[in-house]
Amino acid sequence: MTSRLENDIIIKKKMYYDKYEKIYGDGFYPKLIPRGIGICTCKNTTISFKLIAYKISQERAWIQIDNSVIYGFDGNDGIKLLHSLNKEANVEATSILNCGGRIIYPVIPYLSTYRAISQNMKY
Repeated sequence: MTSRLENDIIIKKKMYYDKYEKIYGDGFYPKLIPRGIGICTCKNTTISFKLIAYKISQERAWIQIDNSVIYGFDGNDGIKLLHSLNKEANVEATSILNCGGRIIYPVIPYLSTYRAISQNMKY
């Protein structure tokens, strides 16, 4: 679903996540297609993404504007979401940011997700 308000492009996507992993695991890692192994605790939610100009270069990016903060994407879920958003809006954005402003796709090691930061911190 695409809506344009004052030249803004906002796309809402129905996404799926593992409720157990979100609450007790390593966070919120949604996907476009429900899947799981064994006992499935998949839930769905709608997440809105807004097209923005990002960085000094003004490259296009999608930023999450509602819902729980996305920590990142597993496997190739990030590229699938980016492709889907770009196709629906007929644009060529290059990245996805969560509502905290962190780049969640493409992944930049050690800086892009809460998971990478927490796994690489030395106590």
